[in-house]
Amino acid sequence: MRSKESGAPTRTQRARHQDLITAAIQVITRDGYRAASVDRIAREAGTSKGTALYHFSSKEELYQAVVSALFETGAAYMAERLLAADTATDKLRTYIETNLRFITLHPAHVGATQQILMNSDTVHAVQLDDAIAPLRRLLQSGQESGEFGEFDPEVTALSIRAIVDGAASYFLAHPELDHEHYIREAAALFLRAVQPAPLTSKDAS
Repeated sequence: MRSKESGAPTRTQRARHQDLITAAIQVITRDGYRAASVDRIAREAGTSKGTALYHFSSKEELYQAVVSALFETGAAYMAERLLAADTATDKLRTYIETNLRFITLHPAHVGATQQILMNSDTVHAVQLDDAIAPLRRLLQSGQESGEFGEFDPEVTALSIRAIVDGAASYFLAHPELDHEHYIREAAALFLRAVQPAPLTSKDAS
């Protein structure tokens, strides 16, 4: 955003910044990635192309802001709910359910972000390692406390992320889907997978 060169953005500048992000999401969702020019996005936001380019030096910079805003909003949504969970089991359930539910609450933003990431060579999502590391630590803490059994935390974390990331496309392609059923089943699947193996008669002896 150009205005940051002269100090922190004002409330008006922040509002215009958000207006342009919202307009970009709306235009991409309605008209598609290829049709989403800076001029069209500016008109959607009720402003001029010049004003849009004052806040974002290029369409790619605006698109990066769209993508970053989704990950930042998602991280805040997740953090609030994870803090309220006590045990490793509760945290894992919360992690899976809130990730998936966030997708259902922000379909346009998720869809626009997917289009940007599929078509742009310069816009990037959060690094995979950044998403995997905290989940891996959560799984490891459950193993250390004895709540979880023996498994590879890295492989399990990658599997959970694959389910979450795949759901973003699947939910958008199947709006008739019972999302809550999907969310409950996905959480139950992994909660079963991380449980300690039951004791056998041989173990007991």
